[in-house]
Amino acid sequence: MAALLVAYAFLLLVVAVVLGTLSAYTWSRRDYSGGTALSVLLAGLTIWCACVAAGILTRGSEISLVFAYGLYVGVMPAMAGLFVFALAYTGRDRYLDRRTYALLSVEPIAFFAALFLGPDGLVYRIPGPSKTAIYGWEIIAGPVFWGHLVYSYGLIAVSSALIIHYALVSGSLYKKQVYAILLAIFLPWFGSVLSIFGDTRIELTPLLLAGTGMILSWALFKGRLLDISPVAYREVVESLNSAVFVVDTNDTIIEANDAGRRLLEDESVVGQSADDALETLPELLEKVRCLDDEIAETQTVIEHSDRFFDVQLSPLYDDRDALVGRVFLIHEITDQKERERELERRNQQLDQFAAVLSHDLRNPLSVASGRLALARERNDPEEFDRVEKAHERMSSLIDEVLAFARDEQTTDRVELRLSALAKAAWGHVDTGEAALQIDGDREIVGDRDQLLQLFENVVRNSVEHGAAGGRSDDAAARAVTIRVDTTPEGFAIADNGPGVPPEKREEIFTHGVTSSESGTGLGLAIVQHVVKSHGWDVEMTESRSGGAKLVVSGLGAESAQRPESAS
Repeated sequence: MAALLVAYAFLLLVVAVVLGTLSAYTWSRRDYSGGTALSVLLAGLTIWCACVAAGILTRGSEISLVFAYGLYVGVMPAMAGLFVFALAYTGRDRYLDRRTYALLSVEPIAFFAALFLGPDGLVYRIPGPSKTAIYGWEIIAGPVFWGHLVYSYGLIAVSSALIIHYALVSGSLYKKQVYAILLAIFLPWFGSVLSIFGDTRIELTPLLLAGTGMILSWALFKGRLLDISPVAYREVVESLNSAVFVVDTNDTIIEANDAGRRLLEDESVVGQSADDALETLPELLEKVRCLDDEIAETQTVIEHSDRFFDVQLSPLYDDRDALVGRVFLIHEITDQKERERELERRNQQLDQFAAVLSHDLRNPLSVASGRLALARERNDPEEFDRVEKAHERMSSLIDEVLAFARDEQTTDRVELRLSALAKAAWGHVDTGEAALQIDGDREIVGDRDQLLQLFENVVRNSVEHGAAGGRSDDAAARAVTIRVDTTPEGFAIADNGPGVPPEKREEIFTHGVTSSESGTGLGLAIVQHVVKSHGWDVEMTESRSGGAKLVVSGLGAESAQRPESAS
């Protein structure tokens, strides 16, 4: 028996060295979640194991009792370290404050006070030597010891419950880590129960600590236990705005963050097959079905219900480089796509403006240069008049281009009168023999400058195209009449010119579309832009006289007021 105990003691010393090494290594990585607590746990177990070994080697002497009591110097921090580690590893760090640490220190202080200052028998009673006892002394536990035992196993129970619960909800990616910790926790406490309540000749707890050391060594060096806590990883993933899914090799979803559940509108997506879970995203499901083991990583963009998603698919490998699943990172890029479309539209506008400036301005500029040369030669006032008209044409072109370039929503809205706008715009345009008639008046809320541009462009368009298309050689008969009147939802501007054929009424609002050789095709495009920037609608119809009629609607049903006419 004595030889067996000595061999056992040396085995415990080896275990103590292993655990002490693990404690030092873990302490070097204490910045990781739970690292400090795990290091304290291992250090406590090291002291416990070493004291039991020393007590056996000094068996029967009074110093062995010192080691029998001294092992609690390791037991106490081991219990507290286990509890703190469970809180940290399962994401309950918010409870680790000074109050918690103070409460954890109460029981050890009370225990050691009773052990060294209390009466005999309060913690232990030692009747005398014993040839069969592990330390060579008969030791009878007192009430404080049993209270300590209940307290210690209470901490073990709470710690184990926290980790077991986390093991059940953490998903298969973390199960190896969590199960390793659980096994490492239960082995020594199982041995402790057998030592206290069973009929054993030796204390099994230190022996089973060897198993704890080997398991934690695997967790540290192979399972990469402290590289990142599952809770820390989960917190990072849950904080992402992007949807994250983890799919195993059987195409079963084993992980999904909150954003992923919201995207699929399914809280129970974990555990479903990819075919069932992604049924609402058929475009993504198609990408999943096309995957095979040869595909390392891919990125694609899918469109679903007018929404765009950037999808990144990355493989997951275990420590043997075997494929165990894939990660799907899905980020909505609808806003980005809209900005790209807006940028493309702006670039097209720039191309259009460049075309106007390079082509349409070249003609009046050439005319002005030629007429100016003739005017200098002949000193003819008419040539100067033609130069002035060419300059006016260039100025008009520049104004139209700049007006169309101001592609912005209306913000400066004021209350305006329809009749006042029409008259003001009429005075800004060379209307020649044309006449203005205003039938009815109403209030308009909008940007005055933009609405003036609208009326100016419509009037100029009617004057230029109406006069050119007159049905008579008589100048009076060819004079255009432009009528502005109210409608239940807005207003209309009509003329008695040749009108617009039905098949061309939609395309005339497109830049570049014009029936005049000298036109830019910007006038009605500017009109449409002003209307849209106010949130209204516009369409081209036919007036009662067969001419063009521009109808602006969407202003709201405001009461038309007294008719007024002017010419």
